[in-house]
Formats: sequence, C-alpha cells, structure tokens
Amino acid sequence: MRWNTVLVLALFAPLPLAAQEPASPDSTRRPVQLDEIIVTADRMPGRASDASATVRTVGRAEIERRAPTDLTTLLRDVPGVQIDPVVGSGAGVVLQGLGSERVLVLLDGAPLAGRISGQFDLTRVSPSQVERVEIVEGPQSTLYGSSALGGVINLRTRTDAAPRLELGTQIGSHGQRDFRGRTSGRLGAVTGGFDLGRRTIEIAPGRAAESVGDADRWDAMARIAAPLGQGRVEARVLGIEEEQSYQAGSAAGSSTNFNDNRQVDGLVTAALDRDGATELRLHGSFYRHSFVRSPSGRREDGTEELDRQRVVDVEGIRRGRAGMHRWLAGAKLEREWLESDRIVGGERSAWTGAAFGSADWAVAPWLRATTGLRLTSGEVWGTDLAPRVALSAYGPENVYLKLGGARGFRAPSFKEQYTNFTNTAGATYTVLGNVDLSPEYSWNASAEVGRNAGGVHLYARGFRNWLRDFIETELVDPATSTFRYQNVSRARTAGLEAGGAVTRGIVSVRASHAWLDTEDESDGEPLLGRAAHMTRGAAAVESGRATLTGEVVHTSSVALRRTSQGTSYQGAYTRINLSGGVTVAGDARITLGVDNVADTRPSGAATDLGRRWFGGLSWGIGW
Repeated sequence: MRWNTVLVLALFAPLPLAAQEPASPDSTRRPVQLDEIIVTADRMPGRASDASATVRTVGRAEIERRAPTDLTTLLRDVPGVQIDPVVGSGAGVVLQGLGSERVLVLLDGAPLAGRISGQFDLTRVSPSQVERVEIVEGPQSTLYGSSALGGVINLRTRTDAAPRLELGTQIGSHGQRDFRGRTSGRLGAVTGGFDLGRRTIEIAPGRAAESVGDADRWDAMARIAAPLGQGRVEARVLGIEEEQSYQAGSAAGSSTNFNDNRQVDGLVTAALDRDGATELRLHGSFYRHSFVRSPSGRREDGTEELDRQRVVDVEGIRRGRAGMHRWLAGAKLEREWLESDRIVGGERSAWTGAAFGSADWAVAPWLRATTGLRLTSGEVWGTDLAPRVALSAYGPENVYLKLGGARGFRAPSFKEQYTNFTNTAGATYTVLGNVDLSPEYSWNASAEVGRNAGGVHLYARGFRNWLRDFIETELVDPATSTFRYQNVSRARTAGLEAGGAVTRGIVSVRASHAWLDTEDESDGEPLLGRAAHMTRGAAAVESGRATLTGEVVHTSSVALRRTSQGTSYQGAYTRINLSGGVTVAGDARITLGVDNVADTRPSGAATDLGRRWFGGLSWGIGW
C-alpha cells in the first residue's frame, strides 16, 4: 500500500470512531491530581497522571531555577532520562534505553528537522523560549509516526500574551554568557509576542571538559494569535543561528572542526470551533548544516560539507465526545527533502502519508481503556501499522493501575537509503546506502501501580521493549573496507523504577531509583552508553518570594566503547546540586546555584560532568 492509498483512507479515518467520545470519569474513584495539564501523551488535554503512557514534565519554574546552558543540562538529572552525545558535538537524550536516533523531538507538537547521522542535537533549542518540556516514554508512533520508538520530547514554547516586557541574563562556568529579551502585548483581540536571545559558552556542547571549543547561538521567536470565526488561529516562527568549534583527533592528525547550523521552524494552527475540536496544522521546518574540518585551525583552510533538510507537513485532527467516551482521528501528509554531498544524486525527496485514530473508552466508573491505530505509508520504504492499547484502573484509597502495549517504528532515512561516502580522514572506508531497507520496529509492554493521596504520590513502574530490524552498517567487502546499511540488529531493553513525592506545607521531597537492562542480541552484550542504575533524591523549600532546592543524583558506571583490547567505561559518580532564588524589587528575580558541588568527575567521561556554577537575573514589567 503506497502513500496515495493512505490519503484516501485518511479522508474516512474519523468515521469509524464518530460514535464514540469521552466524558469525565467519576472523580470519587480517581487519584488526587498533583500534576499539570499535558497534551503530548494522548493529543488531548489531560492530567499527566491520567495519561495512558508514562509522562514527566519540567516546567518554566524549574527551567528558571536551573539556569541551564542548554536543555540537556536541564534534563540530565531527570529520572529515566540519560544524555546521549551525538556525532561531532551536541547531545540528545536516551529514553527507555533507546538513543536520540529513536527519540522523536517535537516543537509544539510538530517534528523538528535537523538530524545529523540520525541524531538530534537537543542543545540547539534555547531553554529561555520553552514554557514546558513534556517527556513521554515508550513507543508513540500511533500518534506521532516515525522515530518515536523510545518516546517523545515535546518542547512547548511560551505563549503568554499579557502586555509585558522581560529582560534576563545568565552567567556560569565555561564562560557561559546568556542574554534574552521578551515582549508581548495585545491589540484588541489580537495577541503577539517576540523573543530574542544570545547564548555563548567556551565549550562545544556534548564534548569533554578538557576539549577546546566554543558555541555561539542567536535565537529569535515571534508569535501572533487572532480570532477565526468561532475559533482561533495562531502562528509561530522560530529561528536559530549557531556556530560551534571544537578540536578533534584521528589517525590522520588533529584538526579543528567547525559546525554552523541554521534552523527556521514555522507552525500555523487553526482551531475551527470554540472548543478546538477541529484543528488544522500547517508546519515547515528547515535546517542547514555546514561542517568544516580544518588542519590549520582556520575555517578558510578546510573543505565545507553541506547538508540541507526541509520538512513540510499538513495535518488535520478531529476530537469529539459521545456519552462517556472520547475519540480522536486525524490525517497527515508530509514531504521531506535532503541535499547532501554524501548521497547519490545530491538531493532526495519523498512523500509520506498517514491516517490515525485513538479512542478513550470509559468501560466503568473505575476503568478506562485506550485504543489507537496509525497507518503510515512512505513513497520509498513502504507501509507500517502502529497499534496501541492501554488500561487504567482506579481503586479505593486513590490507588491506580496502568497496563499498556504499543508498537513503534522508525523509517529509514535518506542517508541510510542513498549514502555513497568514502572516508579519507584517518582510516579509509566506504559506506553505501540501501534502497531496500525496511523500517525498524519495536513492541513495548509497560505497567505502573501507584497511589495519589493527601499530597503523597507513590509509584512503581516497569517496561520492556523488543527491538527488531534495527538499521546498522554491515561489512560487505573486507578487502576494500566497504560497509552497507542493513536491517541486521535485534535488541531488547527493560527497566524498573520506584519512587515517590511528598508535599507538606512549604516543603516537598522526591526520591526515585531506576534500573535499566539492555542487550544487543547479536553478541549478548549490553548496549553502549546506558547506565544500569540511577538514584535521585531532591528536597525543595518555597516560602513566599524565596526558594531553595537541593538534590543528590547517583549514576552507575557506563560502558562507552568496545575494542579488541576490551571495553572502556565511564565510572560511577554522585552529584550534589544546590540552587536558590529570591524575588526582589517587585518582579526582579535573582537565581544562584551549583551543579555537582563536590566536583566529582567520573573516570573516562565522554562529556563535561564537572562542577558548574551559575547565576541569573531576570526582570519583568507589565502594563
């Protein structure tokens, strides 16, 4: 079945579900709600604790408290999240043992272009423009399509439109110097806002502390919203200009590498009725990556390698209710382009179409069932079907139980299909693409039991992923060191996590322990770059205009690489983080803090994990 067939099916996707719809389940049998309203997990607004998948959120207050150099600095101590250095410089995240190639990054629910060798550098996006990070674990292909095998990171940008002016600055270790400004206002029924910022640091993101490098970024975002009949239309455009440099070594000698990245991402959303039940989304994401390897350390002495990626998509979503049930149905059409010197022909493009639906069934006052299905078809790689099912049961004393199963997939990229590349820097080898690649896929099973009551939340959860047809390079000609992308790998990941949170007056305490088990089934070895254990404890005091927070995070050793001489590890280590803030002189706020107070540095660390001090000052005024 090809993409044009999917488009025909998409026109009728809402019809089978039109007889269903959700109502609010009986509040006397539901857990006490201690969390925020989120939209990523089910693409319908709801509490995080009600979501059919595991959801973690990091809000604006936490972002300001941590004054992060980038989003991975903010997320590295979140339970269940590990940092994944990407090729060259930058970093992504690992969810459920799956790296950044298999974690989908969204901006306001739309996928960002800009993957290098399949990996997405999350440090590119400015924390100052993010209102909330929503982390949904486990396969989310039913609602979001390709690349969401490990989960989804949805960055929700700031949307407040009250007339206001904000200015802020942050300083910190490694020469961190960040400046930002934001203004928003209203003219009749039309609201708008504009953000502008600059971030500089004297270390390339994702590189070790001793490496020489730097990063300089400009960020801008504009937003406008206006009435549209009984509904509303919103438009947002984000621009990022980034320059990075770092030193690297190889068998051919040392060099200075330069990464210049430019990103523009635009989204127009139209809600066609008062309650937003019918939504149309038009999205475009454009990315330009320039890489220069210079033996002299001067940019002009190197040869530029250029990638240009573009994604344009249109999506329609319909949400509704029927009695005690809710439903959602939608269709999406996407076209992707890639220009690169490393692919045959220099440029490729293809269509992808999808039809999807989800229903939330109130089976009984104490039992909910969620079912969903997505049919996706690519012009080149074929068709994939991604189902999911979940059950949520609510018992006496605010006890709850969640069970779920889902299938995820990742379609082969243009580079995996059409690569024709010979490396001459160091060891000479050739990498070839494969147009016959099939999508990777995984099956997931998950369970969670917990209790929310009286300001106390206790939980235990577990998951297991069966991963098949993973795309990796395989040696096909030893004489010429020629590799070809093939569907050759199988793996599994499994994990358990237990934790809790208690709030008493101005004091809140959280603690958790996560265990991760992974295996590459081809050799029986654990997957590289994954810590088996992560323990976290945190306490916060918030009184009036002041806050004080401390946390302790212990991470076990990590296998980083294997050679004929053996396996090299990053050692276990413990971090103690302290931060505090106080609001003074009306709406001005001062933030101070230290990550890794004792400067405990694990042996063999691939990224900078040492002490980081930071300070911030923000000021705002409304009119």
